Amino acid sequence: MATEKNKSGENHAVKSGVLGTNLEHAKEHNLRAVIDAVRRHGELTRAEITRTTALSVQTISNLVAELEQRGLLIAGEPQKAKRGQPARPYRLNSQGGFSVGIQMDHQFALTILVNLAGEEIAKIQQEVSRPSPEEGVEILAKLVDQVIETAGIEKERVFGVGVAIPGPFDVSGPTGVGPGWVNFPLEEKLSTRLELPVIVENDANAAAIAERLHGAGKRFDNFVYVFIGMGLGAGLFLNGQVYHGARGAAGEIGHILVETGGKQCECGNSGCFERYVSLRAAYEALGEGDTDHSSPEHLENLLDQQDPIFMSWLKKAAEKLRVGILALESSFDPEVIFIGGLLPPKIAEALLDEMMPLLPSVATQLKPLEQRVLLGISAPSAPAHGAASVPIFYEFNAELYSQSKASMK
Repeated sequence: MATEKNKSGENHAVKSGVLGTNLEHAKEHNLRAVIDAVRRHGELTRAEITRTTALSVQTISNLVAELEQRGLLIAGEPQKAKRGQPARPYRLNSQGGFSVGIQMDHQFALTILVNLAGEEIAKIQQEVSRPSPEEGVEILAKLVDQVIETAGIEKERVFGVGVAIPGPFDVSGPTGVGPGWVNFPLEEKLSTRLELPVIVENDANAAAIAERLHGAGKRFDNFVYVFIGMGLGAGLFLNGQVYHGARGAAGEIGHILVETGGKQCECGNSGCFERYVSLRAAYEALGEGDTDHSSPEHLENLLDQQDPIFMSWLKKAAEKLRVGILALESSFDPEVIFIGGLLPPKIAEALLDEMMPLLPSVATQLKPLEQRVLLGISAPSAPAHGAASVPIFYEFNAELYSQSKASMK
């Protein structure tokens, strides 16, 4: 195609192509911003979306129309206004897309399919026995295909697959999947096998993302999600984004030292946080060395019975957690800290009650918070639901979309 050059020597055709690409990127960014605004507020009118996103009235009108056409937004009944025409609120269409979450350790693999509202549509669980990475990829791929088929959903409507694995990824230990998984390219291998995007997160980050999308975390841009599992970790949300750290090991609070010369830890130190606050710590306090056959439900029964040994562990765990909460507040100054993970909600609530009153915090004295600690999403399947939230979070995250496009330049 013939082109002219301007005074600076730039090629008009090339410049127009770049401009067109940039405009398309801006549009996709704005579409994600609209979805995020509606998701966080439940439902919004076009005027409210305009105020929330600071975009123009005409831009919002076009974006909402496109999102309706894509099946991602649904218009509600018009609301009567004091003056002018009734305004129509918009909400996220829960059936506008789906996501698959995988929770895997050395004992079992749990796969669920959820809609955009985080509601579970189908679930399949399979026992495993420390599979090799290659065996694991095949197991997970078959489970994903099965759960999609069980739900009766077209594969094209699935945004992606999230995988939650006990972290950190570069340390091999009993809480991990098994030998050979360190530095294994699971995302690449599983994505190629499934022909779907795959994102791997540690279980604490995955649960924190679920809290952000579907729990009380949607009200906060800065929070810490304390994940109590076989070990102890934390998902950090800073300025609305997950913080992974320089080496992907942010939130490994289980290896903060909380007792000088305390219990020996597999990491090589003594007195680590997770040696006192974790499911493994509870099982060990009860003399249940075979943790492969213990269960959170068993602990719930002991709580109902007010078993003295279990209640003693609960009291000691609360004492250590009280100190840990203070350290997290002093380090990150979050709006709130959530307590959740694999614990049954009843145990998480009892642990939270036992922690009160919390220790005085310099951070909260500067500006008192309505509530410093809240119960987060807590259930034995929390990592699976968290993993299913990961592809949705990354798909509709406007800031991450912009960052990814900037990195491609």
